[in-house]
Amino acid sequence: MDLMSCILISVFSFIFIQALRSLYGKSGGRNHRLPPGPSPLPVIGSLLELGDKPHKSLAKLAKTYGPIMSLQLGRVTTVVVTSADMARGVLSTHDQFLSDRTVPDAMKAVNHHEYSLPFLPVSPRWRSLRKLCNNQLFGHKVLDASQDLRRSKLKCNNSSKRSSNAV
Repeated sequence: MDLMSCILISVFSFIFIQALRSLYGKSGGRNHRLPPGPSPLPVIGSLLELGDKPHKSLAKLAKTYGPIMSLQLGRVTTVVVTSADMARGVLSTHDQFLSDRTVPDAMKAVNHHEYSLPFLPVSPRWRSLRKLCNNQLFGHKVLDASQDLRRSKLKCNNSSKRSSNAV
């Protein structure tokens, strides 16, 4: 029983410390450059605000906080734009900032993010690789030349799928 009480005290003190850090940490627990949004809970953020029908919950939150709001989903802070006009404005003015993707840690571990086209930042190297892919892999001549091969592979795949379903 003594070990169980130590574990419970440790868990509750950890949760209490995390709650205090989120409330009284840097800049009062919120970044002042972010748009308004619901106050997040310490560990799960605003996940409970979304519920089982997130589209309806986001519409209700948009009435409260406006067309641009910030939600904390777990440890990830997300900016949500609910108006089409606002989305058009945000995507046209901040397109370079929003074009990069988050690189998974597994890609960083073996430096694949430096050579993989989807994870490269927008740069002259990325533009040249994209142009090369569009011309050499997805060009009309290349796709027309490989059409028979793609159809035969599709037939082979469908026949193997049918035979596996029959068993």
